[in-house]
Amino acid sequence: MLDKKSLVALGAFGLVALIDEPTVLDRELNALARRLYRPRIVRAQRPLEVFGLPGAHIPVSMLGARVLRRRGHRGGGTIAASAVASWLAVRALRSLVHRPRPPRPPGRGPKSESTFPSGHTTELTALAIVAAHVLEREQILTRRQARALRIGLPLLIGVDRVYVREHWFTDVLGGWALGAAVGLSVVAASAASPPSPSRASSPAFSSSQ
Repeated sequence: MLDKKSLVALGAFGLVALIDEPTVLDRELNALARRLYRPRIVRAQRPLEVFGLPGAHIPVSMLGARVLRRRGHRGGGTIAASAVASWLAVRALRSLVHRPRPPRPPGRGPKSESTFPSGHTTELTALAIVAAHVLEREQILTRRQARALRIGLPLLIGVDRVYVREHWFTDVLGGWALGAAVGLSVVAASAASPPSPSRASSPAFSSSQ
């Protein structure tokens, strides 16, 4: 379900997709990342990079959904849905748009897969938006903590993808926009869905309205 916010994000993605990369800024940031390269920083960011893979964050989101359900919280399935939906969105768009990767850094083998949009950025942006919404609504995170998750994780993974020279900055911009579009649409769809009858009729649910 596309609401106004997700349509704006989707429109922003469309504009970024029209940019002919690499741009001057893409090349400058790639050169800066090359100058700032430090093996210890690359090693330190590795857990984040691994978590950004669909083979990691999708199972984690599904496990998290199960934990939330067992503890009587709603929205776990919504979080898992955002992880899967964003992965599918990346796969679909990469089949339509193929752009070569930046020059590969030391220790990283060749990749033929399209660089646009950044999959890590798209998927973790969508996941952060939906998880922050659900966890704040369920009073697991405070508003400030949810805001930190919603903004911090996408920003961190975007900087990471440029620093390790897996993507041009334009790919990250596209990932932020596409991830926001997916995440916001999942939030809108979940808000429009009525609660299950058993949940709606429970005393705990009724007292929270």
